[in-house]
Amino acid sequence: MKCYIALIFCTLGFSGVAAAQETRAVVTETAAIYLTPDATRTPLRTAAVDTQLRVRGEEGNWLRVEFQDPQFGQRTGYVQANHVRVSRPDLEPMDLSIPAGTSATRTSPARSIRSDDREATYQERRFPERSSQMPGVSRHNREGFWFNAGLGYGSLGCDGCSDRWNGGSGGLSLGRAISPRLLLGVGTTGWARTDTELTVGTLDARVRFYPSETSGFFLTGGLGLGALSSGGVNEVGLGAVLGLGMDIRVGRNVSLTPFWSGFATRSSTFDANVGQLGLGITIH
Repeated sequence: MKCYIALIFCTLGFSGVAAAQETRAVVTETAAIYLTPDATRTPLRTAAVDTQLRVRGEEGNWLRVEFQDPQFGQRTGYVQANHVRVSRPDLEPMDLSIPAGTSATRTSPARSIRSDDREATYQERRFPERSSQMPGVSRHNREGFWFNAGLGYGSLGCDGCSDRWNGGSGGLSLGRAISPRLLLGVGTTGWARTDTELTVGTLDARVRFYPSETSGFFLTGGLGLGALSSGGVNEVGLGAVLGLGMDIRVGRNVSLTPFWSGFATRSSTFDANVGQLGLGITIH
C-alpha cells in the first residue's frame, strides 16, 4: 500500500514538473493551424492574436502545437513559427481558437489591457525610426513653441573686399513646431565690431529641419530683410541665412546647440556676408 501511495505522489510530482516546464507559443498575428506542415492545405482552425498554444515539437519553420478546438476539444496541428512568439512556461492557459468564418475577433479583459502594448510593438516593428518611444532610446521632444538664442564668433567679408573682419556674432529665433522634424518661425542674425562701428544683420522667416526624429542634427535656412550700419549710415536690402547645428539634450525640453551658419545681405549700394560659429540654447 505504501508503495502505491509513493508511486502516486511520484507520478503527480513528475507531472507537475513537466507541466511547469512545458513550452508555450503566443500568437502574434492571425495564424492558420494545419493538420500537417503544409500551407496549401485547408486550415483546421485560425488562431487569434494572443492565443496560447502548447508546443510539442519543431519541424523546420513549423511548430507542432496543441490547441483547444471549440468543436472537437484538444487537438494537435502545425503552425508557422513566424506567426508566434515562443514564451516561457509561466503563462495562463491558452485561449480558444476563432471558428472559421467569424469576422469579429473575440476580446477578453486580458487582451484589452495589452492592446496598447501590442500596438506599440507593431509600430516599432513597422516604423523603426519611431523607436524613440522604446526604453533606453533618447527621444527629442519637439512640439509646440520653440526658442533659440546663440552667441559666437563671426567673420565678415564682401564682394569687393580684399580682407575679412572678425567680430562678435549671434542670433535669435523662435516659432512653432509643425512636426517633430519641421520647425517654422522667424529669426534674426547679427555681426558687430565696435572699433569700426560696423554692424550687419538679418530679419527673416526661418525654417529648421531635422532629418531624423531621434537625432538632434538639423539644417536651417531663412529669407527676409538684411541691414548694414556703418558710421551712422543705415542701409536695408535682402537678407538670407543658411546653416546647420546639433541639439544636445540637457533637459526634458532644453538643449545646448553648437551651430555654424552663414548669412548675407545685399542692396543696390552694398553687400556683406558673414560666416559664424557659436553655441546656443534651444527650448522646445
